[in-house]
Amino acid sequence: MKRILPAIALIAGLSLVGCTGGGDNPDQADNGDSAPAGEAQPEAKKLDAAQLKEILESTQVDGQSFKAVDGAGQDNGEMAKALESSEFEPAECKDITLDLVNSNLASGGTNVAGSSTDNVLSAGLSSFDSVDDAQTQLDGTAKIAEECSDVKMTTAGLEMSMKYKTFDAEVAGADEASGVVASVETGGQTATEIRIITSRVGNNLVSVTNLADVEEATVTNAADAFVEAVKKEG
Repeated sequence: MKRILPAIALIAGLSLVGCTGGGDNPDQADNGDSAPAGEAQPEAKKLDAAQLKEILESTQVDGQSFKAVDGAGQDNGEMAKALESSEFEPAECKDITLDLVNSNLASGGTNVAGSSTDNVLSAGLSSFDSVDDAQTQLDGTAKIAEECSDVKMTTAGLEMSMKYKTFDAEVAGADEASGVVASVETGGQTATEIRIITSRVGNNLVSVTNLADVEEATVTNAADAFVEAVKKEG
């Protein structure tokens, strides 16, 4: 189990950041949800780290509470450094993964992350200056799943194989939601199937990931609870 923990940590970490891509692609089809030209977006209320931490630690899911981990933004920077020295196959997936991490660092979003007391779920809350910033992040959350659905990565001498696929996520109260399923094999062992649900609530993002085998509904229930909590604060 210890050998698969770095892989789980990597996927959990990537789930807490977004990536550009969809929002910057001029060929992306309009899904009809964008506001008409000239129509003003509602003014966004950006939540600070203290507010996000309060939401994270005051929300319970199936009787479990969550504890925030300090320095989520700095962790993203450390992850980027680690990825720089890693090898990917296909090689272009390294750039896609680095773009995913670095775009969040450049966005100026406020991030808080933590895990449940039973270490079954991790959750990440992010708040941005505008709805557009949050939307750009959400639009890119499935990019690595679509373009790097089967990738091998070697980091710190550990080789892992990661397979991704998207799924339709439904989260009560969210403006939009997306889902990714990831499976990891390393050291001859297959990690648990990891489900990542990312939801947008105005200019805020909520991401929930399972770190152990759980029912699908457990991840969705957690996403529902955090979305409701963010809406109340916002």
